Parts: sequence; C-alpha cells; structure tokens
Amino acid sequence: MKFVKENENLEKYVDNIFSVVNAAKADPGCINATAGCLYDEDGKMFTYKCVAEAEDRLTSVQKAAYAASPSGNKAYLDAVSEFVLENNVTNNYTALATPGGTGALSTAISMCLDENDTIIFPEIAWGNYKVIANEKNLKVLTYDPYDLDDIFNKIDSVDKKVFLIVNSPCQNPLGYSYTLDEWKKIVDKLNNTGKETILLCDIAYIDYANDNPKEYFKLFNDISDNLLVMIGASCSKAFSYYGQRLGLLITINNDKEFLDHFTNLASRLARATWSNVNNAAMLVISDVLENHFDEYKKELDDAKAMLKKRVSLFVEQARENELELYKFSDGFFVTIKVADNKLRDEIHQRLIDNHIYTIKVNKGIRLGLCSVPLKIVDGLASKIKELM
Repeated sequence: MKFVKENENLEKYVDNIFSVVNAAKADPGCINATAGCLYDEDGKMFTYKCVAEAEDRLTSVQKAAYAASPSGNKAYLDAVSEFVLENNVTNNYTALATPGGTGALSTAISMCLDENDTIIFPEIAWGNYKVIANEKNLKVLTYDPYDLDDIFNKIDSVDKKVFLIVNSPCQNPLGYSYTLDEWKKIVDKLNNTGKETILLCDIAYIDYANDNPKEYFKLFNDISDNLLVMIGASCSKAFSYYGQRLGLLITINNDKEFLDHFTNLASRLARATWSNVNNAAMLVISDVLENHFDEYKKELDDAKAMLKKRVSLFVEQARENELELYKFSDGFFVTIKVADNKLRDEIHQRLIDNHIYTIKVNKGIRLGLCSVPLKIVDGLASKIKELM
C-alpha cells in the first residue's frame, strides 16, 4: 500500500469488543454483558467518590498543565508503586507512568522485543495481546492457561529470548488466578531457562481479587540474573478511572545500574510516543493514595462485595443449569466454554438476536458480570443455557 511502511499489517481492523458494545447501546432494554467496566446496581458506571472529590479539588491550571517528566510525576510514581507492591518487593525496581495498562504492556514489549522475536501469551486471552503483537510484527506462541506443562514447553521451544505474559489474578476473560504454588513453579522455570527471559505480569484486575493476591510478588526478590520481571498495572481498573488512561510499568531486576539505564530508555520511548501522561489524573490518584486511602479502601471493599455477589450467583446457577464455565477464581468476567469457534459464533449471534450481548473469545463467550446488576444476573445462566 502506498505511503505506509512495507511491513504494515494491511488487514482491515475491526475491534470486536467495541463493535458489540456499540450494538448493545443501540438496543434499549437489552442485557449488556460486554463491558470491562464496573457498574453499580442501578446500571450506571461505578465511580469512586474519593476519586471524584480529589478531581474537584484540582485547579484549572493543574488540569491543564503538563506532567513533570515523560516518566511521570514523582509523587505518583512513588504512591502507585507502593500501592501496587505493598512492601512485597525488596529487590531493585523502577517505575514508569503509562497511558493505562495497555500503555504499560505495549511499552514493555517495545523495549524488549525486535521484529520477528517471539512473544508467549495465553490461548484464551485479552484480544489486544494479539493486536499489539501483530502491530509490532512478532511471532506468537500461545499456551493453555490451565496447563503449566504447556507453558513450560512453549518456553523451552523458544531458541533465543523468552518473553512470557501472565495475566493473573483475575485473568481476562477467564477470571482465573494462579495459586502461590503455581507461581513458584512458573518463577522457578523462568529462573532456570538458561536464556534471556522476561516475565510480564498483567495485573489490571488485581485489586478485585480476594485473599492475598500480591503474595507472589515476594518471589521476585530471589530471581536469577537472566530474569527481568515487569508488572503492568492499571489505575483505570483500580480506581474506575477508565477514560483518564493512567497506568504504571514496574520493572524488577537484580542489577540496579541496568534498571536505571532501562528506565531512562523507556522514558525516551514514552517521550517519542505520547510525550507524557495525564497530569491531572496523576495528581488525583496521588492525592487519594496519600491523603484518602482509608476512604478509597472502604469504597473498594464495597465494590468487591457487590461484584462477588453477582459472580457467586451466576456460577451457582450455571452449575444448576449445567452451563459449562471455564474454571474461575476472581474478577470481572466469567467465560462459557465453547471449544468449537464456529459453534461459538452461532451461539453468540443467537444471544444477540435475543438481546443478550456478550464478547466472543477464543474457545468461549465472555460475560462481563462487572456491568450486570444482580437482579439481571439472577436467571441469566438459565436463559443462556436455553438459547444454547
């Protein structure tokens, strides 16, 4: 094609999520389980009061101003790093502010992989992994997220540099979370590849996990010199601040001098790509974490309780109606198992024809219960089973 780079992907791009989301919005009274955003029981987007109040305290100048540097405001970097890591990491680490979790993932991939290098991610996963990989002309290997041996076989099959994405806890779209024992096996494998190895942890939904979801971060204090660990965090999800596009990329390694150099290079990439991230949003999140954390924690606990009620009810009724789901732990989503993608397409369209909007994923159909009020969740599994 004229005027574009020779290796540009020329396939027509259609975002399957946004197209279905927009179709649902045009169908009043439908059941809309497409969203990756948290909604309240009145069907309105859930927002944190403490975040809105922090935003109202900003001056017009603060809202209009640039950030302090391409890497982000220091107060934001410090506050969000502490919030994410919760004192679990004593190893060397640095942080970079990014436009959402997507910016964190894209930056990590751009920094570490050349064209035709290989990236490894789950076979049932957030669709944007594939979009990013294609845009950067990478080779893709996928693994069964429920089979550690399959992950390890894919790692062994890469000749040169290993780059592995693990989305846990609250995996999108499966809602699966690895146990601490599973994480120990994964990190042990990566420590002993004998190759240059990068682990990218996508933790976009971690704040909605139960129990102690960040305990596995302690494993990153005892890593081999061949392993670089990166954590992509999303303020969009953690603070229901989706449109403000704010995230963080944390990089962990034994070599502090390397980390300083790496972050300097990442800052240059940020400057060349988006210049700097949303200054007002960074000020808001810094204020919430430094001065109103107890208020935020209370609101977060309420949000998690609301989400857990929906998911527990749906999983229970799915079991009663013999609607097969992929193994679920926590999070915004559950996924109906449909191994045949042709059959999946037929069922997905049948649901739309009956005003139930969902998202197609590889080998399944994702329901964003995060956006469906409890009164609508009640009976939804039965309706879907009947249509299937």
